[in-house]
Amino acid sequence: MDANGNLTDLSEFDGSRRIRLVSYMDENLAVGGFGGGLGGWYKLGIHHLSAGNPDQTLFLANGAGPGAFSLAWVAAPGNYVSWEGQGSDGALLLEPLAANNDPHPVGQDGDRIPLPQFTVDFVDGPWFALNDTRKDNVFDCSGSGQDEGNPIIPYHWNGGDNQRWRAATRGPGLG
Repeated sequence: MDANGNLTDLSEFDGSRRIRLVSYMDENLAVGGFGGGLGGWYKLGIHHLSAGNPDQTLFLANGAGPGAFSLAWVAAPGNYVSWEGQGSDGALLLEPLAANNDPHPVGQDGDRIPLPQFTVDFVDGPWFALNDTRKDNVFDCSGSGQDEGNPIIPYHWNGGDNQRWRAATRGPGLG
């Protein structure tokens, strides 16, 4: 962790740590959960920190095996960021899972599924690409849009500012 409370090593994403994923495009932009209108599922989008409701942008990073972690949304316990589902706007969804801290929690239909996993590649100091474990896709702020709710989508790494994030551990709701 650096002096500003940003995670700087993959090992720091282990151990039930509250984080906020802040965009390289603008320090006022963070990943947040929205809605619940997609069959009750929430989706990921850009949230302006200056708009209030910092809890909307809090995630719990939990170790999920060697070099991997899961991301649970603090505002709706039991909802994990998932690479599988996408909303009509392409946004990544928060998948409701029945059990926390279980490597194979129960999904909505009762099937046990693998906990959605992530890894990071640091590209510049605390800034990283947030990857799926195969490194096929990264978190991407769609079209580099900065409007409230602009979707966070899976996309191939191209090095754009809209694909760089930092994990802040200090600020409202973080301690």
